Formats: sequence, structure tokens, C-alpha cells
Amino acid sequence: MADAAIAMTERMIDPAVANARRRRWAVFAGRALLIVAVLGVWQLASPKLDPVIFSSPLQIAQRLGEWLANGTLWKNLLVTGEEVALGYVIGAAAGVVLGLVLGSYPVLAEILDPVLMAIYGVPKIAFGPLFVVWFGINITPKLVITAIMVFFFMFFSTYDGVRRVDKSLINSIRLMGATPLQERLLVTIPGSLPSIFLGLKLAVPEALVGAIVGELIVSNHGVGYLIQFAATQLDSAGVFAGLFVLMLLALVANSIVKLASEKKGTYE
Repeated sequence: MADAAIAMTERMIDPAVANARRRRWAVFAGRALLIVAVLGVWQLASPKLDPVIFSSPLQIAQRLGEWLANGTLWKNLLVTGEEVALGYVIGAAAGVVLGLVLGSYPVLAEILDPVLMAIYGVPKIAFGPLFVVWFGINITPKLVITAIMVFFFMFFSTYDGVRRVDKSLINSIRLMGATPLQERLLVTIPGSLPSIFLGLKLAVPEALVGAIVGELIVSNHGVGYLIQFAATQLDSAGVFAGLFVLMLLALVANSIVKLASEKKGTYE
């Protein structure tokens, strides 16, 4: 009886759903094979490479195991994670708010455009020493650098999204007697959400870059500090291990943003 029910359920599965499932498994298998192939070739070629420049995957795994065993990884990962998360939230919130404001008031946007572009054109690492002088050697300089890097991605994405909102919808709701606040809440913000979520996704690596740049400038904790310390010791395994941790952190953060974007699309 149970076998018959299972067979009936399988026959009732939507072909589109089945195809999508097979596609996901094919993509997953392809990625796994690619990673295994790259690591395998790297490991086989490692005896012929200078160990000061390239460590083998096994040596990198060993270094990660040591960091896990003595707590070094978790302690420093939490520091970097805090910098990334706080800087990301602050920068994203500021970028969305300013993007919505300037997108709704073109004259104000034209006034502030030269100032924003001038700041955006300066490499953010150049602000690091100044922030250290202003805020000290605590977490604040790293948060500020991270927030600034995220801010511009979110600002430009949101601003572009606001400018792309269908003007006929805005005119229609105005004819219905909507207030400016209702116009923003009912048309402008919903119409800008695709651009905002795209900005949130693109800003994730920028948040990581900001935090790591801050740690390289001044820090005694964090994944960036681990990478810098390993480099000073000519420990390429430690450098690659730190880079591997950063890649995992970026994947996790991107997955969270992607999940939030998919949930948003589900509820619409």
C-alpha cells in the first residue's frame, strides 16, 4: 500500500519541478567535481612548487585544523564577523535612506552629486590612517571603512531603482490623493526593491573587503590579522587558510542575502 502511494506521488510530481530538481543536482555535482579536480591537481603539483609561495591543500587543511583545535580561528572569525555584520548593516541602511531621498528629489541629487562622486573616487584604504587618528585602534575605524564601502553600493543601487520606478504609477497614485509618504510606501519603495536586493548582494564582498582592509591597517585580531601575521612569517599555508575562511564567510553571507531575496519574491 505504501509503495503504491509513493509511486502515485512520484507520478504526480510536476515535470517542471522534477527538471528543476535535476538541474540543481547537476549543478551541485558539477561544482563538486570542479573543486575536487582543482584540489587534486594542486596537490599533485605541490611537490614541484616552492612551499614558501604555494602550500599544498593538505598543508592548508592542517593549518585550519590547528586553528580550530586551539581556538584561534573562532576567536578571530568572530571579530571579523562582527565588523562585517555591523558595518554592512550601518552602510546598507544609510545607502538605502540616502538613495531613496535623492532619488525622490532630483535637485538635491544634483547638488550633492559632486561631493558623493569625489568621496567615491578616493580609494577607501586612504581613509584608514585618518580614521585611526580620529577613532583610535579599536573596532570603530574598521566599522567606518566597512560601512563606507557598503554605503556607496547601496546608495547607487537604490538611487537607480528609484529613478526606474514607473512614473505612470506615481502619477496615478497622486491623482488618487495620496500623500508623499503614501507615495513612497506604496510605489517608490516596492518598485525599488529589486535594485535594493541586488545592491545588498553586491555589497557583501565589499563589506568583507572593508573589514579586512581595516584589519590590515591596524588590528591584533581578526582573519585579516591572521593573514597578515602568516605573511610576515612566510607561512603560505596560513595565508591560504585565511583566504579560504574569507571565501566561506562570503558564501555564507551571500546565501543569507539570496535567501532573503527569494523570501521577498515568495511573499509578493
